[in-house]
Amino acid sequence: MTPRIQHHPAGSGARALLTGHFSTVGDVEVLHQIQARLDALGMEYDVSPYTDAPLSINASWLDKHILEPSRYTHLIVICGPFTPGMAVQHQAIFARFQHCVHIGVNLTMVESTSAFNPFEVLLERDSDRTVRADLSFREPTPPIPVVGLCLASAQREYGGRRRGDLAAQRLRRLIKESGAAFIEMDTSVPARTNRFGLSSGAEFEAICGRLDAMLTTRLHGMVLALKNGIPVLAIDPVAGGDKVTRQAEKLGWPEVFDADATSDDELAAAFARCLSPEARKKASLIRGAAVASLAGFDAQFAEALSVPANPALRVNLIPPVGQIQGLRRRFKAWKRRRRALARAR
Repeated sequence: MTPRIQHHPAGSGARALLTGHFSTVGDVEVLHQIQARLDALGMEYDVSPYTDAPLSINASWLDKHILEPSRYTHLIVICGPFTPGMAVQHQAIFARFQHCVHIGVNLTMVESTSAFNPFEVLLERDSDRTVRADLSFREPTPPIPVVGLCLASAQREYGGRRRGDLAAQRLRRLIKESGAAFIEMDTSVPARTNRFGLSSGAEFEAICGRLDAMLTTRLHGMVLALKNGIPVLAIDPVAGGDKVTRQAEKLGWPEVFDADATSDDELAAAFARCLSPEARKKASLIRGAAVASLAGFDAQFAEALSVPANPALRVNLIPPVGQIQGLRRRFKAWKRRRRALARAR
């Protein structure tokens, strides 16, 4: 029979220390569940993770090295695998709080509980004696938007007009301040050059179609999202606007901005508009209108194939070089051809 926990009302002197890894979102959700239960019972508590790294998650969490053990009556160990080695590894807690009632919550007990169970009460997630559903199932989570973030590469061809870094900083700040969840995406192929392992337009668009909005500095980030009916907030990565701005204007999509000339408040307002039902409806119409506008392209392309060559248009396409530089270029071209032929064999 599982022992019952004695309830200590506020003011009785009971105080719990909540400890664990707290290094994943699941850990933190389970921690929130235990905090809620203690709040409901009126027991005071502090939170102190095993290591220093998670302390930045919440300013109220305490460094284990400044804890005064005599203040606490209960040690509640939350989440993750638990072994004898972990108690030794984190002895700054486990060696100093042996006087406390130990309660294990949502733990995976790696060894047999008959061989190792240092808890007065063990409400484990799984062990050799029982399995419970993970406590994170009970934690309510508010719905938040999911957005894509697709950033252009350096685009050195634009020289001093490049604003890609500034635009990326502004979009990242917007995401952070909005609280939205984001998926970073890349249009580059092949997969080995894609920062996130995407290998085709189909993969990119499959993710696009599941987003609430796309935030991008990249022309095809904007185009492929709109193609799938997803609202886009775009910042043109070129000062004064260039291909991203021109394409948005052609498509009739209004949410495109200049990195230098747009305030954070304007971007936040645009982001809110992109998440509205009206924006979703407008985005859903873009693809049909774009395809209709290209109705004459096939005929134009077919006609282009019948035009005679005019090399005079390209007289200065490749500027002339000196004899030595010309020899170097030919030698490099010869080496590249040899490598290409070797790969083809």
